[in-house]
Amino acid sequence: MDDFIIHGCEQVLRFTQVEHWDDLSEERKVQLGFNMGVIALGLKLNKAESFQVLSDAREGKISMQAFRSHLKSLIDSHQVKVDEEKIAKPF
Repeated sequence: MDDFIIHGCEQVLRFTQVEHWDDLSEERKVQLGFNMGVIALGLKLNKAESFQVLSDAREGKISMQAFRSHLKSLIDSHQVKVDEEKIAKPF
């Protein structure tokens, strides 16, 4: 697996640990969106699996916990080996 895709997966998991979308700074929201693009392309996700779920989280249609759980299941199903220490570090 490409290091850039792995890093994108780690970043989306890292940034989705917040309780609410608005708990993220504007900078982190942009980074989350960018990294969603990286994993969408890298894992060949369709719109429903990636950007629609991001939009739903942003609009409050789903919780950040549900969004993170969805991402985690996609990352696991694609057998991406992420570094839990990188995900856990504060931002």
